[in-house]
Parts: sequence; C-alpha cells; structure tokens
Amino acid sequence: MIRHHRRRRGITLVEVAQVMAVSAATVSRWERGRETIPFPRREALAEMLGIDPTRLLEPGPVELPAEDRRWLECIHSLPASEQAALRELVGMRSFNGERASC
Repeated sequence: MIRHHRRRRGITLVEVAQVMAVSAATVSRWERGRETIPFPRREALAEMLGIDPTRLLEPGPVELPAEDRRWLECIHSLPASEQAALRELVGMRSFNGERASC
C-alpha cells in the first residue's frame, strides 16, 4: 500500500527516505513488507502520503502486466463451460461457490 500511495502522489522512494530519516533500503523493505514500520514513523509516513495510518498495513492493489491482463480478459470472455474446462485442466477447483484455488 505504501508503494501504491507513494507513486500515486509522485513521491520517490529516496524522497520518503529523506523525510523519514531512514535509508532508501529501509523504505523498500517497508513497501515489500519485509520490515515493520515503527509506530511513530507510521503516522508521519501516512501524513506524507495523505492517508490514514491504518491503511499503511492494508494490502496494495495488484498490478498485473499487460499480457497477463489480456489473458484474463480472454478467459473471462469464454463461455462458462470452457472456463470450467480450463480450471479443470490447470487443477483449479471451486467449492460451494467460493473462489477457485490451485
């Protein structure tokens, strides 16, 4: 979520690091969820990004490459029976109307 909001506001990773008085590598670890953001810094970071501090811990939007998006659009445009055949082919199952899983 940090990376999404940072990019949306046009702020670079280095700019965040400078304002937060940490290294760019630290900010990168925060963005990738590899390191926990200390609580006092969460509020400052959220303010910098213009969001509520609780939103920092939410998962960010998934960004798919264009080719993957095209594949998904093609699959979703198929009739339900063909979609089911593809799910069966790749070993995906749907249980009681829940999302299919591999």
